[in-house]
Amino acid sequence: MDTDRLLRELTDFLRIPSVSTMAAHNADCRAAAEWVAGELRRLGCRDVQFLASGTHPVVWGAGPDVPGAPTLLLYGHYDVQPPDPLDEWTTPPFEPTVRDRQLFARGAADDKGQVFCLLKAIEANGGRPAVNFRFLIEGEEEHGSRVLFELLRREPERTRADVVLIADMAYIAPRWPAVYTTLRGLCYAEISVRTAKSDLHSGEFGGAAPNAHEELARLLSRLKTPDGKIQIAGLYASVKRPSKGELATWKRLPFKEGEFLKHRVRAKALTGLKAYTVLERLWALPTFEIHGITGGFTGDGAKTVIPAEATAKVSLRLVPNQKLKTVERQLAAAVRRFAPKHVQASVRFLHGADPATVQVTHPAFKLLDQAFREVVGRGTVPARAGGSIPVVPALGKGGAPVILTGIGLPDDRLHAPNEKLDLQQLWDGINVFRRFYELLGSKGL
Repeated sequence: MDTDRLLRELTDFLRIPSVSTMAAHNADCRAAAEWVAGELRRLGCRDVQFLASGTHPVVWGAGPDVPGAPTLLLYGHYDVQPPDPLDEWTTPPFEPTVRDRQLFARGAADDKGQVFCLLKAIEANGGRPAVNFRFLIEGEEEHGSRVLFELLRREPERTRADVVLIADMAYIAPRWPAVYTTLRGLCYAEISVRTAKSDLHSGEFGGAAPNAHEELARLLSRLKTPDGKIQIAGLYASVKRPSKGELATWKRLPFKEGEFLKHRVRAKALTGLKAYTVLERLWALPTFEIHGITGGFTGDGAKTVIPAEATAKVSLRLVPNQKLKTVERQLAAAVRRFAPKHVQASVRFLHGADPATVQVTHPAFKLLDQAFREVVGRGTVPARAGGSIPVVPALGKGGAPVILTGIGLPDDRLHAPNEKLDLQQLWDGINVFRRFYELLGSKGL
């Protein structure tokens, strides 16, 4: 394996600032799609297309035909999260840098590095594909996958395959590869309040006029108590606690709350519902988080105004049995109920997805387990994930098993400053997936 060449090629991919949530980066998203398409052509794909969007296209590819072999659909995404706050990065987010055999860049682990891994595993087989490959590599996963959803509604046959493989996840711990049985869903929204027709002078009106920031803060505090309980009527009604067997399995995982706090959260305390373990809070319970608040004056210097409007960006993570549309209605009703009569409150939903549940009993999971055992010395363990990949249910609608796995590590700092990918994980991952392709092609299903 020519690791120097591979590192140069991945670095070129990571330099593209393909931030899908910002229109200023539309051309960069297109450039990242072009990079993916170029790789597919080099792999010998007979059919490479840009679908459904000029700026954030889904890159479709069909590999050389392998008569009699299974069809494997590979999914991933070339878009990345915004890199802010920039001053917390040790090195610039789009200038990939290796330190201590770790590659630091936005998208290193989520998901450019893992897409790269899947593609280079095909190349590592000497240009002789073991299976019939199909590719759906999208550019809006970090922004709701709208383009891909619309494409699959029009052309559901794009998901026709024997197996779907997604590498956008992480090991449970170093040397502990995993397959994931559940992804939480997502409900992303903006909650806005208006208290007056315009901002007001705080000297002339302070003490009598309502303040939008204050009203928004009180509203948000009513939606979630200090102990972590979400005060949205009906939200917990459909939540099903994990089985005793699943909880017992989680206790055997190499997870220690103290290490999680010190090395991953890097805070002074863990919060949330204390009646549940940390893994239950991360994997099996809904959440309500505030991501940002705007309104009034936030520039440099001082301006003494009473803001007339304020907006909070918030999200809820959903767990199995919860439905996005139901939660949207519940959140909107809660905002109406908690807002005082003198406050005009509204909710705007930006994007979301239902939770995904995956059965891991299909024979393809045993082949992946074998590949991990042969390459890294340990098979996969089943686990849940707290994050979301909106399109997973749609990818499995055709009946193919969806394998959720990955080569990341728990401390890769996804969505945060100093995101990284351990290079040994990448080299091992290329060998794991190369071997999985071989086993799938030789043993069939």
